[in-house]
Amino acid sequence: MFGIPITPHPDGSFRATAMVEAGRSSAVVKRSWVTFGSTWGGSHVLISALDDHGNVMPRGVLQADVPNNRRVVLEMPSGAVMVTVEGRADPGAVPAAGVSEIWRDYD
Repeated sequence: MFGIPITPHPDGSFRATAMVEAGRSSAVVKRSWVTFGSTWGGSHVLISALDDHGNVMPRGVLQADVPNNRRVVLEMPSGAVMVTVEGRADPGAVPAAGVSEIWRDYD
């Protein structure tokens, strides 16, 4: 898993972008997921997968209220090339996100 750097602003808002690939957009990655969690308080998050034209992919959207010490997971649809993670953290909360991948098996 590689992390997606998130730095909340003083008002608690945050936004980040990461490159991802899955399925038809990748020669090496079969499937990928974005995991978002929140500690020391809750967070509200919107995760959006983008295709190679910059469009939000209909099956690549997750909007959630994430309570303290919990997480949510969104599988990236085939063809995803980028993901955005945006939202607002409670005062003192620490949001975190990462991407996990399963590589294609060519055996």
